[in-house]
Amino acid sequence: MYFLMKASLFLSRLIALYSFLIWVRIFISWVVPYPRPGSFTYYLGRIVDPYLNLFRSDKARIGVLDFSPIIAVGVLAIFQSVLQVFGVFGTLTFGYILAVVIQAIWSYGFSIFLWIAIISLIISTIASFSSNPMAYSMAGNMNVLPWLKDMVRRSFGARIVREWVVNAITLAITLLMYFVGKNIFMLLSNLALRIPF
Repeated sequence: MYFLMKASLFLSRLIALYSFLIWVRIFISWVVPYPRPGSFTYYLGRIVDPYLNLFRSDKARIGVLDFSPIIAVGVLAIFQSVLQVFGVFGTLTFGYILAVVIQAIWSYGFSIFLWIAIISLIISTIASFSSNPMAYSMAGNMNVLPWLKDMVRRSFGARIVREWVVNAITLAITLLMYFVGKNIFMLLSNLALRIPF
C-alpha cells in the first residue's frame, strides 16, 4: 500500500508538470503560432499537442474561442487531485471523486466561460458609448452569450433601447449567473463529499 501511495504522489506531480507545460504551450502559441522545427516551442508542441489533439473539436469552440485546451487541463486536474488524495491518505471514495469532477466542471468549464462572457460584455458596454464603428464592430464579434442579449432586448418589446442598456443588463444577469452557479456547484460538491462510499 505504501508503494501505491508513493507512486500516486509521483504520478500526481508528473501530471502537474505536464499541465504546466500545456499552459506554457497555450501562452506561447498566442505569440508564436507556427514554431520553426528545432526550436523550444516546436519540441514543446511535440510533447503536449498529441494530448491536446484528443480534445480538439468544433463543439469546444464558441466563436473564435477554443475551449479544448481548458477541457484537456481540467481532465488532467481531476486525475491529479484523485492521485494526490490517494497518495496522501491511502484511500478514495466515490463521493470524493464525484466532488472533484463537480469542482473541475465548475473551475474548468462554467467559471471560465462566464468570466470570458463578463469581460466581453464589459468591453461591449464600453464600446457602445463609442462613436467609432470599428470599436463597436470588434465588441460585437466578442459576444459570447448572444441568446441572453437577444432575450434582454426582446424583454423591452417594441421599445427602442440603447445598446449600452442591453449590454449592462446582460452583464448584470451574467454576474448573477456566475455567483449563483458558484454556490450551486459548491453545494453539489459538498453533498458529494457526504456520500459514504
